[in-house]
Amino acid sequence: MTNKLSNYALTLFACLGLTLSITACGDSSGDDDVGDDDEASGTEDTTESDSGTETETGSDDGETGTTTEGETDVGETDTTEETAGDLPNGAACTSDGECMSANCYVVPFLGGQCGECNEDADCDAGGCTAPNPFESNGSTCNMGELGGGCESSDVCEDGLTCGNVLDLLGLIQINTCGNCETDDMCTDDQICAPLVSVEEFSGVNDCIDPGTLEQDAFCNLEGNGDNACASGICSTIDIMGLAEVGACGQCNSDDDCAGDTCVAGEFVLDSGMLVGSTCQ
Repeated sequence: MTNKLSNYALTLFACLGLTLSITACGDSSGDDDVGDDDEASGTEDTTESDSGTETETGSDDGETGTTTEGETDVGETDTTEETAGDLPNGAACTSDGECMSANCYVVPFLGGQCGECNEDADCDAGGCTAPNPFESNGSTCNMGELGGGCESSDVCEDGLTCGNVLDLLGLIQINTCGNCETDDMCTDDQICAPLVSVEEFSGVNDCIDPGTLEQDAFCNLEGNGDNACASGICSTIDIMGLAEVGACGQCNSDDDCAGDTCVAGEFVLDSGMLVGSTCQ
C-alpha cells in the first residue's frame, strides 16, 4: 500500500511539475512581448537620448576647449615668469630661473647665489670665478688672470695653468689659474703650494720657499704640507666628521708638545676661518 501511494504521489508531482512548466512558459512568452515593447520604447528613448547626448557632448567639448585654452594660457604665463627671474647678482637662490642673469651658482652645503656665470662657457673671455659663499658677491667672469676661476687651462693667460687649490669631498672646490701644479714646475728649490684664503673662498697654486707658511695657514694634507709650514707641521682639521683639511699648527698629538696638551684646530663654518692646532 505504501509503495502504491508513493508511486501515485510521484506521478502526481510529475504532472504538477509539467503543468507549472507550461504555465511558466506561457508567462515567459508574455514577458517576451512586454520586453519587446520595452525594447522598442527603449529604442525610441535611446534615440532621443542620443540626440540629447550629441548636443550635450558638443557643449561639453566647447567647455573643455575653453578650459584647455585657459589652462594653456596660465601655463605659458607661469613659464615666462619662471624663466625671467627677478633676483639680482649676489642674491641667494636655488635655481637658475630665479635669477635675472639666469645663472644660479650653487656651492654644495653652502648655498647658491645669482651671478654672471655657472661655468667658463658662460663667459666671453676667460673663466668663471665662483662666488664667496660667506659674502653676497655672486659669480663673476674673469680674463684668465692669476687667481681667476677656471675649469681648464684653456681660459688661463699664457704661462698659467688651471689647478685645484681646495677640495672637500669632491663637492666644495676652488679651481684657479696659477703658476704651478707640481713641485717640478718650480725652480730654485721652491715647492708648489696652494695659497688659500678660505674666508674669501679664493686661492692660487704658487711656487714658494719651504717653511714659509705661517700658523693657521691652509696647507696640503695629502702633499708637501709639512714642508710648506714654518712649524713643520700641517695639522689635521676635522670638519663635522665629513672631511679633513690642513692648517699649519703646532702639533698633531701630545708628543709634539713637550709635556703640554695638543689642542686640535678647527674650521669655523660660518666665516670659513681656519685655526691650526696649538700646544697648551
